[in-house]
Amino acid sequence: MLNRLEALKGLKEEMDGIEGTEEELYTISDHLLALENIIMDAKKPSVSFSMVTAEDLKKVGVTRKRLSFEPAKVTELTEDLTTNAEAEIVDLHSRINKIYAHVNMGHSRMILNEILLALAEISSTQERGVVIFPEMEVTQGEVSDPVSGYEMWHVDYVTVVIEYEDVWDYKKRLLAPGGSKDAFKISKGRLLIVEAKCQSMEQTFVSFIPEAVSQAIALLKSANLQELRFCLSDGQTWTFFILKLENEKLTYYESVPVELDRYMLEDSDLPLRKIVQLLCEWLRPTKTGLFIFD
Repeated sequence: MLNRLEALKGLKEEMDGIEGTEEELYTISDHLLALENIIMDAKKPSVSFSMVTAEDLKKVGVTRKRLSFEPAKVTELTEDLTTNAEAEIVDLHSRINKIYAHVNMGHSRMILNEILLALAEISSTQERGVVIFPEMEVTQGEVSDPVSGYEMWHVDYVTVVIEYEDVWDYKKRLLAPGGSKDAFKISKGRLLIVEAKCQSMEQTFVSFIPEAVSQAIALLKSANLQELRFCLSDGQTWTFFILKLENEKLTYYESVPVELDRYMLEDSDLPLRKIVQLLCEWLRPTKTGLFIFD
């Protein structure tokens, strides 16, 4: 809007003092045409990430399909942990139980943060590392409704987990102020979006899915990727997604929610193993046959 006001101000300054000669009238006509373009641009509607609905996604041709996990393969994941992962999950299990014991769980962001830190520790090796950007800026996407002309999304912030090869000064660059500017180039597509939300009486967990999908689309385009994996979570409920760009069409595949039940966690760390290992797979896929597309 400020840019448009500046453009209008510039036009006013140029038109001040113009008189009615034929040549000057042509100049006025050109200025009026420019003014019309500014006004039309200003009137062009736009929708922020949080305002995007399932209907908006349909309007721009985004298709929703199902992703189903194979139970036997998920069990293999929970049983096939490295020594480092075993120790990290034991520690994580203890920390999360302490959160449940002492923290009002109206918002589960503390649990989500602990899980992402564990993911970074488990996924980091001597050859590669992981950096978390809690609020990476996602720029406006170039997705618009071909009928209404709506620009579908504006700047927003999202948690992004980046994997990088442990060479040169990558870690220092990523952890330094402004490190997100180099993230896409350094990660070479090895990244995971985690959209953190809090359920309320007004908004259910499912209602946040269109926002998460729209952010994933913007990031996929910004990073020039053909596929992007992302999650939606409030810390206790986790839904896993895969966004694909095929033949210039966008499709996102959505899993059923995976629950991190506090009462089950009191007796077993199995639900935690499942979530953490699925996140590891979403960041660096290694398991074949883990899921099917419906």
